Amino acid sequence: MVNFVKLTTRTQEGNYLFKWVHADTIESLSQLTGSQDGNNEGTCVFKDGTQTELINFNETIQSLA
Repeated sequence: MVNFVKLTTRTQEGNYLFKWVHADTIESLSQLTGSQDGNNEGTCVFKDGTQTELINFNETIQSLA
């Protein structure tokens, strides 16, 4: 596993925001079939309990490799 994972989110203005976070801070990555997978979206839950809604979920998974 790599040290950092690229997370892509959307700002309130509709712009993409790319963040690199340390892989050890992530508890889980998930994607709901039907509602998120068609749009390549997902959810990242951090070990502190916070969560972030992701766009470009596949790119996030690829950055773990």
